[in-house]
Amino acid sequence: MRYDVQAPEAGHNGEVAGVRFYRGSAVVDDSNRAALAYFRRRGYTVTPAEAGDAAEPEGPTKPAQGDNKAAWVAYIAATTDLSEAEAGDIKKDDLISLADEPTVSSEETDQ
Repeated sequence: MRYDVQAPEAGHNGEVAGVRFYRGSAVVDDSNRAALAYFRRRGYTVTPAEAGDAAEPEGPTKPAQGDNKAAWVAYIAATTDLSEAEAGDIKKDDLISLADEPTVSSEETDQ
C-alpha cells in the first residue's frame, strides 16, 4: 500500500527520513515503515493513497531547454537548496547547467 504524506510546512522541498518531498507532499510505500512511523510521530498527515494517485509524478518534471526562465527557476527551487529568489538571480543557461549537475546530499559530504 502507498501513503500520501503531507509535511507540516506546506511548501517543503527536500528529503526527510530518506523520503523526497516536493511542495510539502510525498508518496511512501508501506515497506518504509520507519519513515511512516517518524512522520506520524512528528505531526505529518499520513493517509492511504487512492488508486488513481499512484500514477502522479513524485516530484517536479525537468523543463525542456526551450521553456522560459520561470519554469527553470521553479524547477531549481524545487530540486535544490536555492530559494526562488536566489534561483531568479541566475541566468537561464546557468540554471540548465545546474540542473544537469549531480546532487550531493549533506550526509555524503559529512563522511
